[in-house]
Amino acid sequence: MSFARNDFSRTLALAALAFALASPAFAISPEADKLLLQGLDEAYGLNVDSATALFNQVSEMEPEHPAGPFFLASLQWLLYSQNADVPGTVAELEPKFDQIMDEADRRAQKMYKKNHDDPEANFYLGGIYGMRGRWALLKRKWIRAARYGFKGYKYLKKTVELDPDYYDAYLGMGMYDYYSDTLPTVLKFAANMIVRGDKQRGLRYIQATMEKGHYSVTEAKLFLVGVLAAYEKQPEKAMKLIQELRREKPDNLFFDLIEVGARITAQDWTGAIAFGEYLAPRVRENPWTKPHISMFDLYLGEAYLGAKDYGKAIETFSRCIDKAPEPRKATVTYCHLREAQAFDLVGQHAEALKDYNFVKDKPDFFDSKEKAKRGLKTPATYEEVLRQFQE
Repeated sequence: MSFARNDFSRTLALAALAFALASPAFAISPEADKLLLQGLDEAYGLNVDSATALFNQVSEMEPEHPAGPFFLASLQWLLYSQNADVPGTVAELEPKFDQIMDEADRRAQKMYKKNHDDPEANFYLGGIYGMRGRWALLKRKWIRAARYGFKGYKYLKKTVELDPDYYDAYLGMGMYDYYSDTLPTVLKFAANMIVRGDKQRGLRYIQATMEKGHYSVTEAKLFLVGVLAAYEKQPEKAMKLIQELRREKPDNLFFDLIEVGARITAQDWTGAIAFGEYLAPRVRENPWTKPHISMFDLYLGEAYLGAKDYGKAIETFSRCIDKAPEPRKATVTYCHLREAQAFDLVGQHAEALKDYNFVKDKPDFFDSKEKAKRGLKTPATYEEVLRQFQE
């Protein structure tokens, strides 16, 4: 599996590279502002517990401000993004997401009622509707997602009309523009019934946040990394952004993992393998990344598969299957698929059939069932596998 999945589920995964619409610099105490920045750093480092504690502290320090609960709700999105391939994740996280988001909404509505022309109140309402829209996407509620998205867009648009220098607000507008112009036909149609998206305008908005945002700079970069790699077919530009993030936060393992995936998309097998093996001990020992080790093994195994080192590929996929902390994760199912293809490439189709049959009977993940059924009929070829990396 690579960064180039041209699929609705992959779109959600791209959105999940970053975990929420971050908020702008506003009238909040310097102490709370500092805690929010620290919380974002912890969240981007996948340390959810520490980020939760910091955002809770902000919520208590600023009991009438929506920032605390808004960021807490965004952590539910982060948790989803890390477990999107586990059945039942949305249903498990949704009650808490709704509860926290309702509190953020209550606070933002109170600010808005005091002054409809308050850029800060408009921003938060925009962010809240935007995140509710993204949650609706998880449930494939197309019309609801489009309506929430437009409401969010409307409030964010008013934010920048009131204060053109409110650069964090441009991110949500840019995401709506980009997604509504590029997402699957059914959602694009629903969105365009309300307001027509514009991919290029969206990219300009996101660039503005990257250059002049406060809390949202990292979010904008991560979003752009995803679209450059998967949709714009510009892996070199994506790599440049990733490495910029890594220079800024050299201890952030999440950014390191993103680079491994991007190198696979760029078919830089040697670089992906070298960097992946260098990271492997840290990934397996880090308590924040260890639960998701199957994704890492899948990426690393695909790099070996691309490099035609089929023995190491099979070894890596086998480890993914045997030692996954959460065997229900669909990435484990995909390791079965890739292991089957690796067996095919070394002429062991009888061994491959076991994995193909396993995948065929599991829930679909990035067309895994179709690919498994194809493999049951005809052994995979290297050219076919390489093409799948770019789908």
